[in-house]
Amino acid sequence: MAQISYRAARLEDAALAADLMTAGFPREPEDPILTRYRWEHPRGGWSIHRFIGSVDGSDIAYLSSAHSEWSKNPEHHGWLEVYFDQARMNRSALKEMWQWIEEQREGALILNASAAEEETEAHEVLGELGYTLDRTDKVWSLDLSKHQARLSADAAAARANAKQAGVEFTTVAAFQHPDKLRLVHALNERTRQDIPTTVPVVPESFESWVARSDPPGRPQDRWWLALDGHVPVAMSFLVFPQVRGNVWTGYTCSHPDYRGRGLARGIKLQTLAQAIELGVPFVRTDNDSENAAMLHINETLGYEAMPGFSTYQKRVSK
Repeated sequence: MAQISYRAARLEDAALAADLMTAGFPREPEDPILTRYRWEHPRGGWSIHRFIGSVDGSDIAYLSSAHSEWSKNPEHHGWLEVYFDQARMNRSALKEMWQWIEEQREGALILNASAAEEETEAHEVLGELGYTLDRTDKVWSLDLSKHQARLSADAAAARANAKQAGVEFTTVAAFQHPDKLRLVHALNERTRQDIPTTVPVVPESFESWVARSDPPGRPQDRWWLALDGHVPVAMSFLVFPQVRGNVWTGYTCSHPDYRGRGLARGIKLQTLAQAIELGVPFVRTDNDSENAAMLHINETLGYEAMPGFSTYQKRVSK
């Protein structure tokens, strides 16, 4: 392959980047509208650099390097991405791209990268470059057409059981409280601390979080909460692509004081029943392989396993 050139990606390149991500991993098409929203609304305190790789004037890859502010990330973790158009796949070029994006790490000392189970070239290249396996994510798909009657009935039963226990299932749109977003943010921040991980869970300020809280793929009438009085104690939502892609569960959680009551399963069921009403054919989700509670919920709901993802780490010197 001819020499690869790189240029910084600008906001107007978001749709191109989504196209390149889709070409790099066709199983999961990237939505251009959601991509642009994420670029327009980055997490506060994060440094993110995005690039387009080209050969002879033809764009063939999307690359990125990101890290949170070092004061909240004392080990200096950084996250790298390379999406290489599968139709142009060349192993030596893929390796060159990973080496190039490493050079854009901006002081990161622990580099984090990921690859899907079927991305054999990426696994091999990362191994050659000194990355070692860190964690694995399990991916699941739920056929809503096949299970719609049972899921809808289970969702109704979960609502009734929660109501009997004094817990209301509702949406963020219907939640009438002047500080509802602060309350949801507090639940989000508390529960993310419990996700199995080996990388820092960087706290996000309310101001940063709320600036990103209204993406087109998650309208507030599809963002579900379990309320004990005026306090959100469980939450679940799906992410809906606007142009192309699959519907995924974005997040499901339950406050630790309320676990063991079936609220995480029950609130997740509300998102699935709503998706059935919207005509969504299937929903995907992923969880860390050590997140036993969510893996159990997925199994009981009828999810079927798909090829998963692996995350890798590499320690480098300054």
